[in-house]
Amino acid sequence: MRPALAAVATALSLLAAPGFAAEEVMQLETPTGAVHGTLLRPDDAPRPLVALIVAGSGPTDRDGNNPVAGHNDSLKLLAQALADAGIASLRYDKRGIAASAAAGADESTLRFDDYVDDAAAWARRLAQDGRFAAVAIVGHSEGATIAALAAARA
Repeated sequence: MRPALAAVATALSLLAAPGFAAEEVMQLETPTGAVHGTLLRPDDAPRPLVALIVAGSGPTDRDGNNPVAGHNDSLKLLAQALADAGIASLRYDKRGIAASAAAGADESTLRFDDYVDDAAAWARRLAQDGRFAAVAIVGHSEGATIAALAAARA
């Protein structure tokens, strides 16, 4: 292959390679305040599936980090792997956690149903967003229970 053609082929393969995704900060308004999230969309998928990622129990943030268990970015890495596979994702800080702390400032008033309602509201919002073909709700640990209940409500 000629050097010029090889350079063009390399450039095109890099553009088509996984890892190119657009990140968008989003928020869901609730009666107690905003719940903040991050949408990650693969650039090369015109109307991808979108996965709503629900964090596990405790003070786990949207990226999968927890002040007790440590910093591992597990949910952020999951979102990036999904984007590499052509799947969009939205991950969010539950009420009372990280950027959504104000929405759950009074922990004594929080109920498990609040978390389920938030996940269902995010799922409905994503379903109404014309950029996505379908919505899947996934969760880890307590987030899996929230996801299952939210799917029934959404």
